[in-house]
Amino acid sequence: MNSRVWKVRWTGALAAAAALLLTGAGAGAAAADPAPGASGSITGSSVTGTAVGWRALGLAVSPEGLKAYVVAADRSGSRTPVVLRTVDLRSGAVVAELPLAEDGAAGKPVVSQDGRRLYVVVADRLVTVDTAAGTVLSRTPAPDQARPDGWAAGALTGLAVSADGSKVYTGQNGPAGDGQGVRPGRVLVFDTGRGAFAGALPLRGYGVNGLTLQAGGAAAYVATDLGVEHLDTTTPAPTALRTVDRLGAATELAASPDGLRLYALGAQASAGTGYAVNTVTDVARPVFTFANAPVDLHYVAVSPDGGRLYLLKDSWTPQAAVLAYDTATDANLPGETLTGFGLDGVSAAAVAPGGHALLLAGIRGDGSYLRTVAL
Repeated sequence: MNSRVWKVRWTGALAAAAALLLTGAGAGAAAADPAPGASGSITGSSVTGTAVGWRALGLAVSPEGLKAYVVAADRSGSRTPVVLRTVDLRSGAVVAELPLAEDGAAGKPVVSQDGRRLYVVVADRLVTVDTAAGTVLSRTPAPDQARPDGWAAGALTGLAVSADGSKVYTGQNGPAGDGQGVRPGRVLVFDTGRGAFAGALPLRGYGVNGLTLQAGGAAAYVATDLGVEHLDTTTPAPTALRTVDRLGAATELAASPDGLRLYALGAQASAGTGYAVNTVTDVARPVFTFANAPVDLHYVAVSPDGGRLYLLKDSWTPQAAVLAYDTATDANLPGETLTGFGLDGVSAAAVAPGGHALLLAGIRGDGSYLRTVAL
């Protein structure tokens, strides 16, 4: 994505978005560019998009960019069934629905690099899906977590899958209870060949947030309430290397394609600040800070060419905006800000392969919808 100011163009029922993904070409500029500093806007009719359920919980895109996988909660009386819906981006139609659980919560899915497997945390289980057959292969509970009597096991959190698909890493919060102090969380490793959890690494922090693999897969980073931990993933179970310097509690992480930088969103006192981490030295520096912190920031992502850093601001409001930063200069690019999504709030986002499109899932009235924006 270059520095030219583009308007956002919605893709009706997503058919134009599919052409965009297939050809690698942009969706085209609007008739007139916005004035310098103005945000992007919807042009043409504002369609609803593709209905994906009551509440979209997570979103992933297939490696070739032809399908979107949306994990959603539906409503059925007092229950909230969890369903995986597959959207064909060539037609904009939901082409498959797969029940994952009769009730409960779920996280963001991840897809293996060959596109054959999808993994998602549903309640206390790691669910493995065969994407070609559209079937659940396994629902594997997390191994027991040492904890005092009466305490509940911590929730499973972020996910990452190794480049060769042989391992899946998931974070787990520390156990929850009252009056006996805080217990640390951990990272679990799932052996996909065996279909079983094969190791665990205790962490310093209790709350375990984002988890990402460095390019090449030899290292992982995990964000906790006490900072960001650098892990060695060449061993059967991950081992701790060091803590990122000058960076406290963090939430979400994204790695650059070349593996030389990691981006982290600050939490607690640092909410509203984003950091770049040198993965050679593990030293962090601020990239941006909003003066009116704390600020609602989510879904940090790096473009496939490494030139842009994206993040979603004010995601739970109709004023949600995607901000863009130049990774070479750390400069905000207001002419590339995207707004006006026509949603009451955005609950999931993903940059499509090739970096020419952004997929957003969010609430509109009584349902959730998937939309595509040209970058």
